[in-house]
Amino acid sequence: MERVRRLLDLAEHPNTGEEEAALASAHAAALMLRHGLDASAVRRGATGRSEKIDGIEFEVSNRGGHARERCWALHLICDALGCKGAQHWTGVHGRGIRGARHVTMTVVGPDPVLDSLRVLLPSITLQMENQVRPALRHFTARDLTGVEGKDRRARATSDYRRAFYVGFGSGVSAKLRDRVAEIADQVKGTGAELVLLDRSALVQAEFQRRFPGLKRARATTLDANGYHTGRQAGRTADLSDRALPDLPLGRLPH
Repeated sequence: MERVRRLLDLAEHPNTGEEEAALASAHAAALMLRHGLDASAVRRGATGRSEKIDGIEFEVSNRGGHARERCWALHLICDALGCKGAQHWTGVHGRGIRGARHVTMTVVGPDPVLDSLRVLLPSITLQMENQVRPALRHFTARDLTGVEGKDRRARATSDYRRAFYVGFGSGVSAKLRDRVAEIADQVKGTGAELVLLDRSALVQAEFQRRFPGLKRARATTLDANGYHTGRQAGRTADLSDRALPDLPLGRLPH
C-alpha cells in the first residue's frame, strides 16, 4: 500500500515529468490490479474512510459493425472485478449499435479497480484484435473451403469474429476471477473480507443512480467454434499484473 501511495503521489505531482509520471502510473496500476482488493481494504482500515465508487469512460471501436460484441467482452471483464458497465452510442437512426459512429462504455466501480481498468482495458482490447486475426485465417482455411457464395462466406466470417470477441472476454474474465479468488482467500477472516462483501452493493447503488431504468441487451446466438476458440485465447491473455517489476520504496518520494 505504501508503494502504491508513493507511486500515485509521484504520478500526480505537478513537478513530475510526463514520462516519469506515465511510468509511475503504470506501476501503480499493475500493483493495484495485483493487490487491488485487499489494498483498498487496508487503506480503508487505516483511514476510516468509506471507499469511493466512481465511473470511467472507454471508447470502443465499431469497425466492421462489431462494437456490441467488443463491449460484451469488456463487460465480462469488468464484472469479474466487481464493476458494472453500460454503453451508449450515436449513429444511424434505426440501425442500433451496428450502425454506430461513436461507442462509449461507462464503467462504474471502486476507485482502485477503475485505476487498474484504465490500463487493463486498452491492453486487453489490443490483444483481442491481434488474436482474432490468426484465428480467422485458420477458420477460413479449415471451415470455409466448402462454403459457396460470397455473402454466405462473409456472414460466416462475421459470426465467427463476433463470437470470438465474446469468448475472449469470457476467458479473460475466468482468469481474473481466479486472481480475485486468490486475493479473497488471502484476506479471509480479516477486515478486508468485509469490504469485499459490501463493494457489490455500493457499485449496484451507484450504477442504478446513474442509469435508472436501463434495458438489458437482447440475447444473441453465438457461433460455438468462434466462442470456444476465443475463450481459449482469452485464458492465455497477458494481464501484466505479474510481469511488471516493483520499484523499490527507496526510489519513491516520501
